[in-house]
Amino acid sequence: MTELALHHPAHSPLDGDWEYALRIPHTPLGPGIVRAHVWAVLTRYQVSSGVLDNAQLVASELVTNSLSCTRDSVAVRLMRTDGRLRLSVWDSSPYPPPRPPGAVAGPDDESGRGLWLTRACADDWGHCLVINGRRDGGGKEVWAEWRTPRA
Repeated sequence: MTELALHHPAHSPLDGDWEYALRIPHTPLGPGIVRAHVWAVLTRYQVSSGVLDNAQLVASELVTNSLSCTRDSVAVRLMRTDGRLRLSVWDSSPYPPPRPPGAVAGPDDESGRGLWLTRACADDWGHCLVINGRRDGGGKEVWAEWRTPRA
């Protein structure tokens, strides 16, 4: 395998598809742990600094939202496929994200900017309900995507 990599540099392992998953207990430490996880993975795969910074911010916001709407753990998945990076956060709440996509928090609101930041920092984003699917108990998954130029 090393010889193949030496003779065919265009087939770098950094260009392949991959997936990492992390389950976070319901704790205030969760967003920071997820930011560190996202930094470690994306740095290793040489993702551009702009995407890396945005993915860390979005991960922190989505995990914070999930932890605020449930008392259960949350699951984070970071994957690269077809040249796109997808970050998704699952929680057990069946309710959609708290604000509609176009809503903006008021100047005195203590929260409510997470989905606005997600929309501003990602190439695409959305959410879906999980019904008898990949996760026990249903819930929802909120995701964000980026094209992944390498650094």
